[in-house]
Amino acid sequence: MKLITSKKLAYLVAAVLAGSLAGCSGDDGKDGKDGVDGQPGTPGESWTPPVATTSLETNVKVINYTLGEGTISYEFEVTNENGELVNGLTKAEGKVAALTDKGFINNRTESPINEVEDNVHIGGYGGVNMESSRTPDTEGATLTQISDGHYEFVLPLKGVNAGTEGIVWLRVGGHSESGIAGSGEYVVNKPEGAFSTTTEACFSCHVDYSTSPNRHSSYVAQGMDGEVTFVEGCMVCHGSVSRTAVNEQGFSVGGYASNTLSKIGHINHQAFETGFSAMNCSSCHAEPTVNVNIAGPGCTDCHDTGGIPGDIVPGNGSDLRKLHEAKAKLDKKQVIKESYKVKGTPLALNDAGLWCTTMSLYQVEGETETLVDLHALYEEQNVAYNPEKPIIYAGSYPHAVYNDSIVARLTRSYDYSYEADGSKTMCFTGVDLSGVPDAGLMASLRVSFTTEDYQGDETDVVTIHGYTDVVNPVSGEVSSYDRRHNVGSESCTTCHNSEANFHKNGNFAEGGLGCVACHNNGQDRRAGYSSPGFGPMVHSMHWGVGSKSLDEDGKEVSNSASVIAPQTGCVACHDSGVVDLNAVPNQFIKARAYGVNDKMASPITANCYACHNDESALNHMMQNGGTTTEDVPATEWYKLSTTESCATCHAEGSSFGIEKYHNFTR
Repeated sequence: MKLITSKKLAYLVAAVLAGSLAGCSGDDGKDGKDGVDGQPGTPGESWTPPVATTSLETNVKVINYTLGEGTISYEFEVTNENGELVNGLTKAEGKVAALTDKGFINNRTESPINEVEDNVHIGGYGGVNMESSRTPDTEGATLTQISDGHYEFVLPLKGVNAGTEGIVWLRVGGHSESGIAGSGEYVVNKPEGAFSTTTEACFSCHVDYSTSPNRHSSYVAQGMDGEVTFVEGCMVCHGSVSRTAVNEQGFSVGGYASNTLSKIGHINHQAFETGFSAMNCSSCHAEPTVNVNIAGPGCTDCHDTGGIPGDIVPGNGSDLRKLHEAKAKLDKKQVIKESYKVKGTPLALNDAGLWCTTMSLYQVEGETETLVDLHALYEEQNVAYNPEKPIIYAGSYPHAVYNDSIVARLTRSYDYSYEADGSKTMCFTGVDLSGVPDAGLMASLRVSFTTEDYQGDETDVVTIHGYTDVVNPVSGEVSSYDRRHNVGSESCTTCHNSEANFHKNGNFAEGGLGCVACHNNGQDRRAGYSSPGFGPMVHSMHWGVGSKSLDEDGKEVSNSASVIAPQTGCVACHDSGVVDLNAVPNQFIKARAYGVNDKMASPITANCYACHNDESALNHMMQNGGTTTEDVPATEWYKLSTTESCATCHAEGSSFGIEKYHNFTR
C-alpha cells in the first residue's frame, strides 16, 4: 500500500482545490454575475481544525510506518468521537509478527536463564507508558507530538530490520490518567497470500467476534480501510509457532501465545457440538492451505512430531483438504445427500379406509432423476455397514396441516407393502381426524443411508427428507406444502458441517427442515426446555435454557453457541436480512409449559421467551397479549387467534423494531 505523508497529503489537497477553482472567475460571461462581497477578514487569519485533550472514542489514522535495524516507527493522527484532533496522548503500543520460514512469529522478551541473556529475537512487541508490570515500558521507546493530533511513536524491537515482512499492529491511548480512551487494535500491514484462512471463513459461524462474550473479543482488529482483520489480528499473538517451542538454552523460538491460531482451529474446535467435524477443512480453508509440510506449523497440531516445527513447504496447488475430508468419509456423506431425493404421493384412502402414501427414492444426476429400487437397498435393524443394503430406515408420519402449519402428528403406526419398482406404500392405522377439522393431510418422509463407518451409531447415518403435498380429506383437492421456514438452506450446515444425522434420523440439511417432522407447532415436546416449535427449540438450544447443562462437577456450562452473541448471531441462521413479525401467523402452537402437557403458546412470545426467559421479560410479553400457558381446547385449538401485539412495536421499521436490537445482515 502506498502511504502519503501529511505534507504530501496537504499539497495534494491544495493542488486539487486550485485546479477546481481555475477558470471560474466569470469573466467570460458564462458563469453568471459575482455575488455580494463578504465581510473582510483579519489579515493572516486561517481556519484550523478544533483540538481536544480528551476522548470517549479514539480514532487513529496511520500516516506512515518505517522498519529499521532494531526499530519500528509509526506516524499517525488521533481524533476523538467528534472528529477533533486530540492532544496530550501519552500511551502507545506496537507489535510485529515477523513472517519467517515457519510462519508468523512475535517472540516474547524473556528474562535470563542460568545467567544467559535471551538470544532469540523475532518480531516483537512493546510500548510506552504501559501501566502494567506484565508489559513494562520498552527501553528507549518514545512518543512525540509533532503538531496538533499528530504523533510519532518510535519503538525499539531487536527482532526487526528494514527487510522484515509481517503483521504490523498498533494501539494507542487508554492510560488511566490521560482522559483519552484506548483506541481499537489496528493492523497496519498484512502480507498478502500468507494466510490459510480468512475473516469471512471464521465469521461464517462467529458472525462478529467483537461482540462475543468469549475471551479476547475486544482484540478484534481493523485494517487501514476500516475492514475487520480478525485472522491477522489474532495471529499477531497466536502466530504460527507456539511459545512452548524452545531452543537448547530454554528460550522460546515461538510466538507470544502458547496456542497458535491453527491449534485453536484444529484442536479446540473439536469439542464443538454434534454435527461438526474438524476434518471438514473447507469450512475454514476456502482455498488450499499455505503449508503442506506434515512436520511444519499447522500440521503439527494434529501430527505432533515433537520439538520445534519445521519450515513451511508451500502447497503450490496441492489440496490437503480433500485428503482429510476423504479420510473422514465426509465426501461420501456429501455424495449421498446430493445424489438422492425422496418423494411421496399425496395421502389417499385405500379400499380398507386407511390413508396411504407411496414413498419413492430417486437418484439425482444433474437434472435427471432416476427411480431407485428402495426395497432392494433396505435392511431393517442392521448394526453394521452393508454396501449391498446401505438403507436402514425408510418410514413416514402423517400430519395434519392448517395454514401451512403442522398442527398434529396423527399416528405412528402403519401397514406397508412394496411395489414392483421397489417403492414403499405405507397405510396408516389409527388416524383420527375428529380433533383436526378443516385441516389438510400431509406425510413426512425419511430414508436413512449408512456410511462406511457405521457400527450402530446414527451419527454415521445420512437421512434424505421429504414432504408430500397436502390433500383436503373432504374434497380431495391437493395443494403444495409450503411451510414458512425463515432460515437459509445452508444455515445449519455452516456450523454443523458433518452432513451426518443429529438424532433419530434427523440432520442439519436444508436449514433443519427435516426436524420439523417432529419439532413442529402441533407436538408438545420439551425440546430445549422451551415451547416445542422449531423456532423456539433452536433459540433455546443455542442461547436459552436448553443451551445450559451441568458438568460432572455439577457446574452449569453453556454449549458452544455461547461464543456467539445472540443479538448479533441471528444472521447466522436468518440470512435473508428480513425477519417480518407481521408475517408470523397469528396462530397458537402446542407448548409443554413448565413441564405440564396440554398447553399452548402464542408464536412470537414462544420464540422470544426461548432466549428472553427472565420474569420481567415474560411479564412484558404477557401484558401485551402473549401467553405460554393457555389450556388447549379439545378441538380446533389451532384456529384460535392470539392476542399478542408484539409486531405493533417490534416489527421491522417500528419504533422498537427487532432489527434495532438483533443483527440480520452481515
